[in-house]
Amino acid sequence: MTFGIGLTSPSPELAQICAHAGFDIVMIDMEHGPISIETAHRMVAAMVGSKAEPWLRVTHNDAAQIKLALDTGARNVVVPMVTTRAECETAVAAAKYPPQGIRGWGPFRPQYAWQTNMFDYARRANAETRVTVLIEHPRAIENLDAILDVPGLGGALAVPFDLAVNMGYADGPAHPEVQKALALASAKIARKGFAPMSFAVTPQQARLALAQGVKFLFLGFDTMFVPAALQGYIAQLALPAGRAA
Repeated sequence: MTFGIGLTSPSPELAQICAHAGFDIVMIDMEHGPISIETAHRMVAAMVGSKAEPWLRVTHNDAAQIKLALDTGARNVVVPMVTTRAECETAVAAAKYPPQGIRGWGPFRPQYAWQTNMFDYARRANAETRVTVLIEHPRAIENLDAILDVPGLGGALAVPFDLAVNMGYADGPAHPEVQKALALASAKIARKGFAPMSFAVTPQQARLALAQGVKFLFLGFDTMFVPAALQGYIAQLALPAGRAA
């Protein structure tokens, strides 16, 4: 079982803590957090020596940003709102050195995160770095077969809350139509041979995902875990002496 966490806080220290706390993946979320590329680089660097793999979620499908994300040493670039085959091809091309893509050569810094030299990194990068696209719009569901057929794609993840909102259901992903779309997407992604992944922002969602056979689970974000831990600790102080919750 593989567990991940998303970080929206611009903090190398928090990335280091989470990387050593037992998570397999730490996803640095530039899309939904005030994280610059400079801070993202330091967050990746802070994870060196841990078992956790650094992923970087970029703000949008942009070749320059994907290049910078990989040059931090991130192993996987997560690209949001990919809805067509052409958009997927653009993302994958940006992440691959020629002749597979258009990524500019200059691995001056990822060599340190990978604990190697820049020539070895460049030789391995096309095979060992990945692009994961987020399926979060009904148009992406319609075009999913074509998206998944793009050579070099590393994975796809149907995102429950974004998909629900973009389908017109602002009350969350529990709506039957959203569940149907998620199930369809997950089945197609699995059949293509990609790791079945899911987001779970509550323990109930996590248990359901595990029961459905998900082997790769993002358990939420720092903005959930940090308040919950602090509130839980404070709640313990309010208990009578000698009692535990």
